[in-house]
Amino acid sequence: MSAVSRTSYASLANFEKQDLTYKRRIRVFRFISRFLSLILNAVLMGILCYALAKYYLTKDKVISGNGGHPWITPANLWPSFMLLGITTVTFFMNLITVCSYICGISAANKTSSFTSIVIYVMTGLHVVVWGLAIGAYKMARTTSSLWGFSCSDNADAIQEEVKSYLSYGKLCTMQNGAWYISILEGITYLVTFIVTIMVIRRSRMKKKMTKVRENLAMEAGYNQQGYGQESGTMYSPQVGRQYIPVAVESPHV
Repeated sequence: MSAVSRTSYASLANFEKQDLTYKRRIRVFRFISRFLSLILNAVLMGILCYALAKYYLTKDKVISGNGGHPWITPANLWPSFMLLGITTVTFFMNLITVCSYICGISAANKTSSFTSIVIYVMTGLHVVVWGLAIGAYKMARTTSSLWGFSCSDNADAIQEEVKSYLSYGKLCTMQNGAWYISILEGITYLVTFIVTIMVIRRSRMKKKMTKVRENLAMEAGYNQQGYGQESGTMYSPQVGRQYIPVAVESPHV
């Protein structure tokens, strides 16, 4: 074996070792990021659904004494629905990935190839959407929104009259929590970026592996052709890969 071949084999072994390391890290980071995001999404969905359910179940009630309603009219609901919609989509995407990992690596690989079409193409866009959603949710915290009204002085003023079926303080605390959870959810996409970078680096390294394998295969084929000179065959590189038979004495003559 030539020195070039030994170097190539050593490089190939090193590439394969690095590839295995990347593969393991990608799986671990991907599972952790999806699992954490799944938990955050579930909590966030619960909070937003609870707040919206409370609104629809109590918005038509009449407050005894002043004849008013527990919520401002018209209420600004789009911030809650917007954040809930993004959270729901993200939840099911993460659920598919986590379930596939629980079912096994084979299922995870198949699911990853499916979800990656969406995730890797939309990762940057998803981060931007999450950032805009978080900012819009915060900016829309006015007295006409569910979050803003729950934490307002107007809500405190009528809390005693509606305490039998509505707790503004609880809703305020929960929606404050939803705000911080949405920030944490956005932070988890930093892990997704790390995974994406690792996938890109692994892809580049696999191309190098393929090139080394091709070089080794070509060298092995060339050596095999050259070896034919010792077994009664001549190779002429000037005229391409041509084999010219050489007369050999028959052992039976």
